[in-house]
Amino acid sequence: MTARRKVGLLLPSSNTSVEYDFQRLVPRHVSLHAARMWLTGSDAAAAQAMNAELDTASRYLGSAGLDLIVYACTGGSLDAGSIAERIRSHAGPVPVVATTPAAKLALDALGMKRIAVATPYQDSMTAAIGAHLEQAGYRVVALAGRRKPDNVAIGNDPLDEIAAFAKATLPTDADGLFLSCTNWRGLDVVERLERETGKPVVTSNQATIWATLRALGIDAPIAGYGRLLTLAPPGLAYAA
Repeated sequence: MTARRKVGLLLPSSNTSVEYDFQRLVPRHVSLHAARMWLTGSDAAAAQAMNAELDTASRYLGSAGLDLIVYACTGGSLDAGSIAERIRSHAGPVPVVATTPAAKLALDALGMKRIAVATPYQDSMTAAIGAHLEQAGYRVVALAGRRKPDNVAIGNDPLDEIAAFAKATLPTDADGLFLSCTNWRGLDVVERLERETGKPVVTSNQATIWATLRALGIDAPIAGYGRLLTLAPPGLAYAA
């Protein structure tokens, strides 16, 4: 019997997509244990305020003796090094996966340097994501946000509208498309978008799950959720 692996999830309080997506894709021997941090908005200030609760949430998860902790929020993990350091200082010496660095590893694995970025956010957070990727060396050739008023509205965004918005954001000269936000249901449209556009697509939850599985040493390909989850590239560090 395969040994059980215990994964902690640090989530925005209003997120209803991360656990659902993880539950669908991780093997049965991986158990999930969540702690939530208060967030209801969809702008940059809301994500910054949420991290005020990071230390307490990390301490609670650390008490469970976990194998790995996942910080599952894109906008909240732009300063991933500081986030990982804070998590370990309160949870103990546990490996940490965070969404934003996982997404950048995914973009690199798929050879995406000129990227289109679609988000559900208000303008301040969309701009912050675009600026962060530019500073990291990517060329953001298109950037657009849905301007959803809060995180519940993001989680309830209809799949057809997500797909249509993403396709409209993607210019022909982009290497591929990044759908940012762990509460946006990009995982449910990634295969469709890749089929219809012919370009690779990375979503926040897809990249986070991919990095989590690799950090646990699980490299079996997963079909039906985009090219990324069929890859197990060597030589990458998945956990900080």
